Amino acid sequence: MLRTRKIQLRLRSVARHASVRLVWTFLLLLAALIVLLDLDTGATISYSPFLVAPTALAAWLLGRRGALLFVALSSAARVADYATTRGQHDGPALLLYELAQSAALYGLVALLVLYLRGRRDALLRHARKVRAAARRERHRRRLDSAIRRAVPGDVDAIIGLTTSGGESGGFDQSVTDGVRQAALAASFTAGIVDGAALRDLWSGGTATVPIEFWVCEIDARVVGYMMILGVDAQKGMQRELHAMVVEDTYRGHGVGGMMVDFFCTHYKQRRLLSACRDGSAMLRMLTRRGFALLTRSEHGYLILARD
Repeated sequence: MLRTRKIQLRLRSVARHASVRLVWTFLLLLAALIVLLDLDTGATISYSPFLVAPTALAAWLLGRRGALLFVALSSAARVADYATTRGQHDGPALLLYELAQSAALYGLVALLVLYLRGRRDALLRHARKVRAAARRERHRRRLDSAIRRAVPGDVDAIIGLTTSGGESGGFDQSVTDGVRQAALAASFTAGIVDGAALRDLWSGGTATVPIEFWVCEIDARVVGYMMILGVDAQKGMQRELHAMVVEDTYRGHGVGGMMVDFFCTHYKQRRLLSACRDGSAMLRMLTRRGFALLTRSEHGYLILARD
């Protein structure tokens, strides 16, 4: 697949360079045709004003380099025609004046076209940004509407996501054990139904604290979940994002970030905490949302908080 992608990029590069060469060839031939007509008609008819056309096209299609070259070529061609047809007896001062006048004419045309091209490019960039922002907003709304409170029927999917988290190193390897999974399923079901669970406190000991499970469901499939725990037995105002898992195929699609945003907004009146590993994607997501290091647990996890 990577090789196919490289071949496609190479073909696009070749096509782009071939297209640029074709434009250069066409514009040079057009300028040469106008110069030949000008020389052929002599002093009767002057075709030099028509050199504005290849100069303007060069500025639009080739940018500054093309514009500069064609301004120079057009100015030189006009002076050559003037010298051979009407300026045989004029001194170098008049030829220099004619050169300056020609350069001013063609240069002004090129500058005007470059300005218009710049405005066009700016409008296109703005339109792309607006479309990208609209796509992100639609994606955000879709994900936001996909997050809901878990029900007992979601436990199998939650256990499956927990197992994948253990296999990828996000959780302790014990969650991949069948007996452990059965115990987790019973514990998670009870937590969803009762809204309370027994947890180990950071200060030592255990306590029964509030617990909430939230899942992200896309296309009728649970692709991520969060476990939110209280921090102490007094059921205070603090809430901890204790665990979050996103299915491998949906990582990099904004699901994890949207779930963290949901955690921050849904519990915005509370003090928020979370534990994560140093250098993890979760750490980056939390720090971008205003979480700061509070302490380090005895197991090496970073405890972050946002007031």
